[in-house]
Amino acid sequence: MKKLFWFILAGCSFLFGVEGKEVFDAKCASCHSYYIPLNELKKNAQSNNTLLKLKAPTLNQLSFGVRLNIGDIKADEESQRLEVEAFIENYIAAPDKKKNVVPPEMTKFFPAMPSMKDLLNEDEIEALSNFIFSYGEAMIAEHSAPFVSFEKAKELAKQEDKIIMIRGILPYCKWCIKMDREVMVEKEVVEALLKDFVIVKTDVALEKLPLGMKSLGTPSFYFINKDGETVIAQIQGYRDKQEFLELLNTVKQNAKQ
Repeated sequence: MKKLFWFILAGCSFLFGVEGKEVFDAKCASCHSYYIPLNELKKNAQSNNTLLKLKAPTLNQLSFGVRLNIGDIKADEESQRLEVEAFIENYIAAPDKKKNVVPPEMTKFFPAMPSMKDLLNEDEIEALSNFIFSYGEAMIAEHSAPFVSFEKAKELAKQEDKIIMIRGILPYCKWCIKMDREVMVEKEVVEALLKDFVIVKTDVALEKLPLGMKSLGTPSFYFINKDGETVIAQIQGYRDKQEFLELLNTVKQNAKQ
């Protein structure tokens, strides 16, 4: 599975004859680490970087930051990629903490980044930009429980005696993004979901919810019994890790009644 994600990440870069991961490893990895869960990074920031002793923001922090802060998140992906590329090209030539895409409380203990002007050619910048842009979403997918179509979920729920959980999301919903990055990737959450649930992820702007259910807004959660027909609960709103685990336990108890 991990190899598949690296293949996807590298795909865009191969088109230009340069692999983004190779550029990152050669030019950036001496300071920027790869993936570290955001909750660990928050604890590290609270300790003033004494836990992890990082040299610079991690790759997933950079990826999350540019996707959220550069360009229009509601626009088509290619347009945003181009804006991110322009930002990265300008930033590495003239780094400025005022232009940081990672929150200051997460970066205040890092030294200023040195200029990399003229150290990367156009193809390398394009490949690196595509790699950074894609990395965060790939890591969310790799560290989260998988999701399937509703029809497949009904089949699996019956076979495995599990509850169907439909996640109602919008790609630009701030709280949906926060749950993806900070909650759904947590080990305890993944284990709880894999044990008792089959997950469906639905963009409520593009798809109708099954069984006549109406969207409650985003993020929202719709729980259906293993028969694929009985709605157990419909919940709207962000949940942190502990709140979400408690919600899953409550749903399991209600499903037994």
